[in-house]
Amino acid sequence: ATILDTRPHAEFVNGHIPGANTLKGPASEAVTGVEKLVDGDKSKALVLYCNGPHCQASRRMAAQLLDAGFTNVRRYQLGMPVWRALGGPTEIDIEGVLRIFRNDQTAVFLDARSAEDFGKGSLRRAHNLTAETAAKVQGAPMPLDDFNTRIVLFGRDAQQARELAEALSKRPWHNVSYFAGTFESLNAAVR
Repeated sequence: ATILDTRPHAEFVNGHIPGANTLKGPASEAVTGVEKLVDGDKSKALVLYCNGPHCQASRRMAAQLLDAGFTNVRRYQLGMPVWRALGGPTEIDIEGVLRIFRNDQTAVFLDARSAEDFGKGSLRRAHNLTAETAAKVQGAPMPLDDFNTRIVLFGRDAQQARELAEALSKRPWHNVSYFAGTFESLNAAVR
């Protein structure tokens, strides 16, 4: 299925279900944007989500798509809040990482690369934590006084960062996102 995040673009870049798509542009062009996304195949499976049961964005978009002739539209009605709370991995775009890095001094940044690579240089304020050592962590760098503290993970690539995200999903922190790019691209953007 094609997963479509119906929240505003600014919310999407700050964290979304991995592999989800977003639409840019005015709401009046949303149906056209989805048609392009599925290469005109209105029978292709679509799963829409937004900010949960009290948010109506995915409901409105589903109604528009059905009216336009789409035949296989579903909604993940629990949305991002429950996805996060249940430990679902959350991907963050470079734009979101940069906003957090510049504006949120309470955020925790975790570098999933090896201790050797971390020792050669990382982001300012970053701590080293690998997927293999995540289960053993009992304190710092993980916040013990606020399990909603924003935690941003990165690694040499998306796979390494996601592995750490999945290891942490079994722990009490639920505001965890991983950067699905390379350390080199993130480091260059931060500088």
